[in-house]
Amino acid sequence: MTQSTTTPEATTGRNTRGLFLLSTGVVFAIAAVVMLFITVVGISTLQSDALARINEQNLSYRAEFGFVERELSVLSAMTAVPAMLLIVAMCFLIPGYLRRRGVIAERDTTFWRGGSHTAKYKPLPLGLHAAWALLPLAAWVLLVVIPLRNLIGGTAWPAGLKDENSSAVWMLLAAYGGLAAALFAAIVVSLIKKVVYTARVARHPEAVDGSAGKGLWRWVTFRWRFDLWLAGLGGAFVGLCWIALGFDDTPFFVTTLVIGLALLAAGLLLAVNYWRAGEPLGAGESYS
Repeated sequence: MTQSTTTPEATTGRNTRGLFLLSTGVVFAIAAVVMLFITVVGISTLQSDALARINEQNLSYRAEFGFVERELSVLSAMTAVPAMLLIVAMCFLIPGYLRRRGVIAERDTTFWRGGSHTAKYKPLPLGLHAAWALLPLAAWVLLVVIPLRNLIGGTAWPAGLKDENSSAVWMLLAAYGGLAAALFAAIVVSLIKKVVYTARVARHPEAVDGSAGKGLWRWVTFRWRFDLWLAGLGGAFVGLCWIALGFDDTPFFVTTLVIGLALLAAGLLLAVNYWRAGEPLGAGESYS
């Protein structure tokens, strides 16, 4: 039997750093939620002329490695602040999670196998995994379902907003409601993948070695996680298509719903075949 070469001091240090990263990520995530709330309330209550002036003001920035100057409206910049905070939060949450629950290592790369960095971690239990799905689901209900119900009923916010305010508010709700729906779909499909993989390996232990063509399956489902990307994109379409009903745009609703369901089905099909990649749950790789 081999013994772990990781010392208690190294494990403690890794866990401490992981806890610090997770805590920092949580702070940024909470800040993003607060900023989103402030932005929605602010845009809802601004006078139309003030909102128009803000929208007409532009910020200049350099793009394409600094060779091209572009402009962005102040209103668009305001709506992007919560998203930027969420991105910063993920930059802390992901490595923090890996440091707390797994090990990160380096290795040489090949075309079919090998990111320059690999991670192995303990997968979440099924119950806790399912519980995490409730968080983006609740966010989607708050950002899309309740405002849409109020709009159709015409009795509460955001019904009654002036056109300029209404357009800006729905732009915010759609952007972040779509993100919440995408996260919910990705988490649920990931959960289904875990259930199917576990059941498959339990019935057929040899499945841990993958199947024919596992190089391609590994590239698609393990290295790049196209199953979850497709599921997330499909979830965003399905989660947002209902807004069209509030504006009596049935063709847009049907088209968006069909596209979203097709993407979800494609992601789910890849996810339930993850075992073919010959890789365990709780592993990943990246180039950095």
